[in-house]
Amino acid sequence: MKWYQENFVNRRDWILDNLADLKMSYEEIVVVLLIDFFNSNNINITLELLAAKTNSSKEDINKIISILCAKNYLDIKAVDKHIVFDLSKLFESEYGKEKEVLKNDLNQIFETEFQRPLSNDEFTKLNQWLKIYDKKKIIMSLRKASMYQKLNFAYIEKILENS
Repeated sequence: MKWYQENFVNRRDWILDNLADLKMSYEEIVVVLLIDFFNSNNINITLELLAAKTNSSKEDINKIISILCAKNYLDIKAVDKHIVFDLSKLFESEYGKEKEVLKNDLNQIFETEFQRPLSNDEFTKLNQWLKIYDKKKIIMSLRKASMYQKLNFAYIEKILENS
């Protein structure tokens, strides 16, 4: 399973967190977020639906979709007589891969320190911390908790909040 398909990953949060680096216009961002929302909720996506939700014309939506395809963020496929809007390429872009390597390294650091695999809840908490704190600060808090032999996420979170 790819990193962006894991249960603990909120793709829309990742998109919003990385807006500047993805270099998308506001219109492209809204369309991408809608596509991800519709895909997550198994809603059949059409140009008409996207146009209605964005108060745009079908022609404008068609242009935005063409741009997203040209940027290699979106792939449109026909599957079982349905059109599928696939955003996998957005998360597999060079930027997406680079960001995930940093997160994987942090996951590995925690798993090594805890001497066990992290749970889904712990992965989720770690991803939340990455949105708030610098990676180095998280690692320093982990090391401090390890020094005091208090390896649990609640203790590490208190260290993060108080530093």
